[in-house]
Amino acid sequence: MNMITETLKLCEDIAKNARIDYEELQRHTIDEEFFQNYENVRIVNSFLFNFSKLQDKIGAKLFRQALYAMQEINDMNLPMVEVLSILEKLDVLQMHEWQKLREIRNILAHEYPYDVQERIENIQLALEGFVILEKIFERLKSKLNATHSE
Repeated sequence: MNMITETLKLCEDIAKNARIDYEELQRHTIDEEFFQNYENVRIVNSFLFNFSKLQDKIGAKLFRQALYAMQEINDMNLPMVEVLSILEKLDVLQMHEWQKLREIRNILAHEYPYDVQERIENIQLALEGFVILEKIFERLKSKLNATHSE
């Protein structure tokens, strides 16, 4: 299996797990009472972990591997801003979408879980961010498939 195939498979597995948790969280009202149940806390933690991991894998590896496979770049060490610019030109993402995802990631990394209201707001941000991330991932896979079917 080549590098991009492995990375795609890994990202799809992570996205699938995040989607399961996302759907479970959508069935609940996330409030202070929600956190009284440890199972709910576990689902939130699993979702946030997979959301962050998916974003990291897509940003750190998949973007460059996909652009390389599509012959859009010939240097895997291209600065991220250039990678994002090319992806924007290919209609895979909008720069502001990725910036929003990075902001959410930074918020989650600096969260203080004992502030329940802040945690609830951050979970809502992450749920919104996951929808954006999934769309970016799907558009990227479509571009890859289109390139390989030519």
